[in-house]
Amino acid sequence: MKKIFEFVRHSGLKLSEHLLDNEFFFQISDGECQHKISLYKIDASLCEERDPYLGHTKEEVLACGRDLLGEELMRDGDPEYSKVKRAMPVITEKAYAFLGGPASWAGVTVEPDGSILNQMSGRDREPRPIFTPTSVDEHLGAIMPKRMLLGGEYPILISLHTDGKSSLEFIYFVEPGDTDRDPIVWIRSKRYENKAPDSFSVQYKVAALAREGDEHLLNANPPPEQIFLDALADTVFYWKAYAERGVQFDIPERELARVARGAFSFASLTFTGDAPHYGHKFYGLNLHDNFPPNYIWAIEAACVSGRRSWAKKIFSHLLSYGVNDEGRICYRQGTGLCFGVSATEYGMLLFLANKYKHIFGLDKSIDSDIEAQFIGMADEILSHCVHCPEFSDRVLVKMCAEADTNERINVYLNNNLWAIRGFEAICALLDGSNIDTSVYSNMAKTLRENVEVTMLEYSAKETRFGTLVPFRFGYTPTPLTLSVCSDTFRPLTEEEKGFYFTTLRTRGPESFEQDITENTYSNYRYYPEALCSMLLPSDLADNIVKMREALGGELLGMTRFRSWVDNWPVLHYARFLIESGRIEKYLLLLYSHTAHHGRPDLMAYYEQIFIDGSVKAHDCVPSLLTNPIMLAWMFAYERVADGKLQLLSALPKEWYKKPFSVKKLGASFGNMDIESDGDVISVSFENPLPDGTELIWRAKDAVSFDDIILGRENVEDIHGNHLVIRGGIKELKLIIK
Repeated sequence: MKKIFEFVRHSGLKLSEHLLDNEFFFQISDGECQHKISLYKIDASLCEERDPYLGHTKEEVLACGRDLLGEELMRDGDPEYSKVKRAMPVITEKAYAFLGGPASWAGVTVEPDGSILNQMSGRDREPRPIFTPTSVDEHLGAIMPKRMLLGGEYPILISLHTDGKSSLEFIYFVEPGDTDRDPIVWIRSKRYENKAPDSFSVQYKVAALAREGDEHLLNANPPPEQIFLDALADTVFYWKAYAERGVQFDIPERELARVARGAFSFASLTFTGDAPHYGHKFYGLNLHDNFPPNYIWAIEAACVSGRRSWAKKIFSHLLSYGVNDEGRICYRQGTGLCFGVSATEYGMLLFLANKYKHIFGLDKSIDSDIEAQFIGMADEILSHCVHCPEFSDRVLVKMCAEADTNERINVYLNNNLWAIRGFEAICALLDGSNIDTSVYSNMAKTLRENVEVTMLEYSAKETRFGTLVPFRFGYTPTPLTLSVCSDTFRPLTEEEKGFYFTTLRTRGPESFEQDITENTYSNYRYYPEALCSMLLPSDLADNIVKMREALGGELLGMTRFRSWVDNWPVLHYARFLIESGRIEKYLLLLYSHTAHHGRPDLMAYYEQIFIDGSVKAHDCVPSLLTNPIMLAWMFAYERVADGKLQLLSALPKEWYKKPFSVKKLGASFGNMDIESDGDVISVSFENPLPDGTELIWRAKDAVSFDDIILGRENVEDIHGNHLVIRGGIKELKLIIK
């Protein structure tokens, strides 16, 4: 074994690098235990075998209204991750990675060729690279590199340029404590011959755009080895400890677990402490910081993943800096500078505040200032509950439903349903206080009644999908398509096709009966948000799903938008799928998003992608955090409809007889550990289990008390394969034959 370096920190912890059997790896030692973290294996192929589109052409997939790929992968029941991963090409074009630190106000992107760019300041302006591999070696540096993360998940990037004979390896990282808007990127290059990798040369560099005017000196003068290794050791130990703080998945599909762990590290370096940022490049501009999904996804992800302290800090940041004294979130978009927050988003934030009030310390008493902000948020929704002459003067929520189309002020179904949930949440939050909440409970009741009547009045009856409710009252409940597929609700003339499919997206109100902007936004946000409120009758919800499945709404389970995939808000649809028991589709969605909506090897998850392997829009936090949330929900999910906990409700059937463990899994009432040795499933709860909890045994269609070999005394009732577990317990062991 060849030792590359060894560095001992002040605490005595040791970081070293070694070469053994053609593998470079780091080793951490505390004097007693040693921990190996792989860099890469020399000559190991990183190319994955793919079968893009499963025998179809890209054009066939996009033209078909049905999800050809998803249907094939679910033909035999639960999809398999390995098969889902083969179904689309790897994203390569514009597939940048990003680096930074939790203290940095911005980060850097590392392009596919290995060059480093500072944070972009605009959509179309590419800044000058602050480092290029060719500056070290013109020949090898010009070869497109293989890129990987330290240990597959830490924010330390390895970029390997090789011609098969010689190799040039770079390690890039940013110190976690670097507070700069343009942080220092530490760079180590290692050059060796592939036949003799133990004979190598090493150089150290830093790249920085701004460092007190001395960036030209920094870039020209290599840092001393000890200074570099000190920064590297601090960074490695920081991210190792960070990964161990939250939920720990040890499951049969290791890539799902690796992405769930790594996603939190990369989300934390996208944020600045508890201050949100949406993503990188153009999406790193601070104007996007108060986009509500930044908070909604991060709070949910932190809570379900056992990172309660971070969840509390993010929530506190929202109240301290994102919400004004009247409860309004400052997020303006467009040339008209209109507010771009929807009633749905206000309702979801109030819902989260009530759901996780134990974590936020709101279950006993609420500070008067915070109380006022909650009331203000509810009043913001209330101010948009207006009499609508066009709908028989009924009171309904009339408000924008999406920041991109914030000048479209209409009566959207999702806004009305989540306003109801928001009003219910504020009443529950303030229960026991001296504040009269009847105005909110009465408005929730009024909206329930008015939405029900208006839905029936404006629905399309007896369509091929059944009764269809409109996503927006006053707009057709039968959209022509939900993307640009060739399957349409009714036959179109060539003139209609040309006009409908070529209409450009606009922020302002549409002027035509059928508007592709409105229809595609309904597919990727309005319908899923309405569905996940769980306030629609099941038959009407089913019909929306049927329409999405037939009119170009889904591709490999992910959400289509025009001719690409725009899957970042898909968590709402995932919530509906798991709560309505559509588990095969839920698993397909989790697998597809993990494998295809970004690069699981680089922890870069983009807002929008093309299906040919290129990036359509930059990375964003909601897309990044979709995997860890969905993976946590697979094991423990709390229903929107009644707040009841479901255990194992989305566990793949083949996992029931396999060993797995999930530790520090979060829920509103406390953390839990779930373990299986392939025979006994054991669950331990930090706090007593709530009443009404169900454990769902998907491995069987039905379970009887006679099937329970161990743990029968803790099962109160059984409905099919749903076991109602006795409340108040802190330990559960089950064996079901």
